[in-house]
Amino acid sequence: MFNKTEKTGKNALARLLSLFLRTAPVTAGRLEAETVERLLVIRQQNQMGDMLCAVPALRGLRKRFPEARISLVAAAINSEVMRGNPWIDEVLVYDKRMQLRNPLHLPRFIAGLRRRRFDAAIVLNTVSFSVTSMMLSVASGARIRIGCSGAAFGEGLTSRYYHLELPLPSPAELERMHEARHNLYPLEAIGVVEADLSSYMATTREDERACDRLAETIDPEGRGFIVALPGAGKEQNLWPAERFAEAAARLSRRFGCPVVAVRGPVDGPAFDRFLAESVADPPVAVISRPAIGFLAALMRRASVNLCNDTGVMHIGGAAGARCVAVFGPTDPARWKPVNETVVAVRSRDGKTSSVKVDEVVEAAASLITGS
Repeated sequence: MFNKTEKTGKNALARLLSLFLRTAPVTAGRLEAETVERLLVIRQQNQMGDMLCAVPALRGLRKRFPEARISLVAAAINSEVMRGNPWIDEVLVYDKRMQLRNPLHLPRFIAGLRRRRFDAAIVLNTVSFSVTSMMLSVASGARIRIGCSGAAFGEGLTSRYYHLELPLPSPAELERMHEARHNLYPLEAIGVVEADLSSYMATTREDERACDRLAETIDPEGRGFIVALPGAGKEQNLWPAERFAEAAARLSRRFGCPVVAVRGPVDGPAFDRFLAESVADPPVAVISRPAIGFLAALMRRASVNLCNDTGVMHIGGAAGARCVAVFGPTDPARWKPVNETVVAVRSRDGKTSSVKVDEVVEAAASLITGS
C-alpha cells in the first residue's frame, strides 16, 4: 500500500514540475557536435541483475565519450557491484532509506550533483520506468538531458523532461533480445556501439585475501569446493531446496570437495530447508550475508556454483565464475550471463520444480572437468 501511494505521489509531483519545464528538443546530430566532458548516467533501480546487465552499455558509453568523466547514480542496494568498474569514474549512491531518516539527505545529494556541472545526463530505463530517475536528471542541472521514452511504460512526460528521447525495442524485438543488448538498444541512437555483451565486476585485494583465508580453512588440501546458493528473490525462481541439497552432496562425493552454502538477505526459508535436507560429508560450511566483493571472489574461486535465476547468478557471470543456474519461467536466452562458464538448466515446461537433479549434477560435473 505504501509503495503504491509513494508512486502515485511521485507521478503527481512529476506532472506538476513538468508544467514549469521548457525543454527544447535536441537531435542526435546536435549531440554529436557537443563537447561532453562530464557525463552523468542514472540507473538507480534495485535489481542487481538488471544493473550488471547494464555493464556493456557503460562499456559502450566509455568508447563513445572516451575523454569524459562518467559518474553513475546507483541505488544503495546494488552500488557495490559497480565499485571499481573500469568504464566509469565514480559511483554516486542514491539511498532512499537515508532520505527517510534524514530530510537533508536528498538536498545534499542534489547539491553534490549540481556541483559537478554535468554537460549531459543519460537516464537508462529499460526493464521499468523510474520517475525518480527522470526527476534527478533535471535536478542534476545537466545542460542536456537524455532518456528512454516512457511510452512503453504508460508515461507521457519524457518529452517534457528530456531534450533527446531514446527509442526502446518493440515487444516483438524484445522477445529475441538479450537483456544486455536491451540496455544498449536505446543508446545506439546516440552513436553508442558495443558488440561485447559480457558483464564485469571488480574485486579488491581484501576480498581476495578473505577468500584465501576461507579456502585455507575449508579446503586445506586444495581439492576445490562447491558453492551452493539456494535462495532467490522470486518464489517462482526457487528450485526445491531438497534437490539443491542432493545435487551438492552428490558433487561433493564425486569430486571429494566440501560444500559452502551462502545465505543471502532474503533467503531465509529456502536456505533453512536446504540445511535441513543437506547430507553432505563433511557438513556444509555456512556463510551468511557476505559482502558482495567477497562473494564474487568466492564464486570465482569455487570449482562450481549452484544457483537459481537470481542476482547471484549475475554476480557469478560478472566475476567469470563457473555456475549452473536453474531457470524456471524466465528465458535464459534473455537473462543468462553470456559467458560460457554459466550454464542454464531449464525444463521444457518452464517450471523450476521440473528440473531434475541429474541434469544439474551432470552440467556441474562438465564445468568442473572442462568436458
